[in-house]
Amino acid sequence: MKHGMLPLLLILSFFTYQLGAEPGEKLPNFKLADQRGEVFRSTTAKGKTYFLLGCGFKDIVSCRKHGRKIYWKMQTLLKDEDKVLFTAYLNLKGAPSSVFDYILNEKDKDYESILLDKEGILSEGLSEGKSFLRVYSPKGILIHKEYFESVDDSKVLELYKLVKKEN
Repeated sequence: MKHGMLPLLLILSFFTYQLGAEPGEKLPNFKLADQRGEVFRSTTAKGKTYFLLGCGFKDIVSCRKHGRKIYWKMQTLLKDEDKVLFTAYLNLKGAPSSVFDYILNEKDKDYESILLDKEGILSEGLSEGKSFLRVYSPKGILIHKEYFESVDDSKVLELYKLVKKEN
């Protein structure tokens, strides 16, 4: 019985680490351009619940898919008075030129804005094959972080409840 509990405790501690926000962790200060050259500053998020979704350059397709699922489903739940901001970014530090060519060729398509982190400013915490979501309070304090391999409606509902608690 003792040995049966150890794997369960390890699994629970793993998920707690992944999902727990470090006390007092603040929104990083950054300024990044998107694929169309429009610049976004982290200070723009002040006073809003802020969803920051990040991925490595190899995960651009899943990052776009996860971001769309969260953003579009959340739009059906949020009210006008809810102050929520969504951005996604790609860590492009060390990316081969073919990735930049792909982004250049896709920039005229009607895709949502994605911030391009060419210097790896926001690379801490990223994990290959997963998108990394951080949610910050209107005061810029981290309130949630989580890794995704997939996103479904129930996950978006959990995130929505988090937003409602903050607003």
